[in-house]
Amino acid sequence: MRNTLRAASCDLSFKIAGLAGRRPAAIAAAQCVFGQKQLVFCVTNGRSGSKTLARLLDCLQQVQSQHEPAPSFHLIMRWAQNNAVLAENFWLYQKLPAIAECHKPIYLETSHLFAKGFIEPLLELGGRPKIIFLNRDLRATAMSMLMLNDIPGRTRRALKWYLSPSDALCAGLRPGQAETFSDYQLCYWHALEMQARQNHYSDLAARHGLTTVAADVSGLNSMAGIEAICAALAIGITAEDDARLRKLVGIRENTREQEKTAALVYTGDHDAEEEELRSSIIEVDTGPKRGTGIDHYISTAWRGL
Repeated sequence: MRNTLRAASCDLSFKIAGLAGRRPAAIAAAQCVFGQKQLVFCVTNGRSGSKTLARLLDCLQQVQSQHEPAPSFHLIMRWAQNNAVLAENFWLYQKLPAIAECHKPIYLETSHLFAKGFIEPLLELGGRPKIIFLNRDLRATAMSMLMLNDIPGRTRRALKWYLSPSDALCAGLRPGQAETFSDYQLCYWHALEMQARQNHYSDLAARHGLTTVAADVSGLNSMAGIEAICAALAIGITAEDDARLRKLVGIRENTREQEKTAALVYTGDHDAEEEELRSSIIEVDTGPKRGTGIDHYISTAWRGL
């Protein structure tokens, strides 16, 4: 309920700002940010090394690198799935003003929520970010989500931080079908959906002339992997940067081992469950939704979010 009220409050405040005539100034300020800073974001599943990547790239003198800084996308992610205007206003009135306060020329954020309703609105405003497509083995990703009880569409934390099957942009399921799948299958669905979104946004980036780089989480364990990412993003590494990086490369972040369900023992058949899920995927309408009504806030409040 608290998260729903916070999101509805944001939505209302954005609308009031528009009625008060603040939008033209906010758009002008956004263009200043786009002109003065290079933005870099990450398209990834989550549980895929994004916090480790942020920590490593924050070693670079030119870069302000953060994982999930305030104001965080998760505040409105659940509702932005059905409301592109809300996401656009979040950029205008909260996210971009916060980025403007950063004093380095390159702003890099590795939040996995960027690809969950926020890319198209940023492009609509004129933003042209560079994008890192960060990958991890699908099964390993799904198992990590499962062990943390982050079950898409089922658990409260997953509703807050992850997509639900009804949010599918690429890997659609028939109405009601998600209810028949196991927890592991829903986690695997999320990994498939994000893999498909990486392909979708790679094509979109190419159409907009954006710089992109594909990286695997295993590459974060070596200087060569970090150097390749920086080279693709045209980010220089000084001798001081190199020394700092070498102290941190190979150290994992955000493992959340203490949160994992020690009593959970997966007894299913990975291959069979994954094949059943894959064979159920259908195409979905990829058109953005520009608005939503009060009923969407009521439905998420009813679900305890």
